[in-house]
Amino acid sequence: MDEKPKTNGAVLTTLAQSGHQWVQLATVGLVALSGLGNWVATWNSADRNKAEIEVSRKVAFEGEQRIKAELVKQVAEIHEWMRAATSEFHQGNVDSAANKKSLQEFKDDMTAFEIRQLSALTNQEKMLDNQGKILTEIHEIVTRFDRVKKDEQRGMSQ
Repeated sequence: MDEKPKTNGAVLTTLAQSGHQWVQLATVGLVALSGLGNWVATWNSADRNKAEIEVSRKVAFEGEQRIKAELVKQVAEIHEWMRAATSEFHQGNVDSAANKKSLQEFKDDMTAFEIRQLSALTNQEKMLDNQGKILTEIHEIVTRFDRVKKDEQRGMSQ
């Protein structure tokens, strides 16, 4: 593996030291074109990664908003049902013991539902945090890769 860079360097040195001005100019042009190609590829990759990060964040945010909207809708429906059940109970329902039992079961179900929903939202939040950490690490890797490429390009031009 070490022989190839030495060979490439020797070829570039030989071409750069050529007595023909056109050979020297063509060598400089090819090196510049190669550097420009690397630079364009690096920026293109960085832009693509940034776009993917933003899309992932947007999708995660929209999913969270849908879950919250559904939760609010369900809680409103439950509250409405509770108001109706309470009203019916107070209007002199004949079987108040059965209503009391139903309301207690409903309350227990509501408490269990609330616990499940809070757990689901907590899990969703943890997932979003983990996704954010992953995206941050990806961004750091791409940034380091860009820095290495730039350093390599600087090393080639010297």
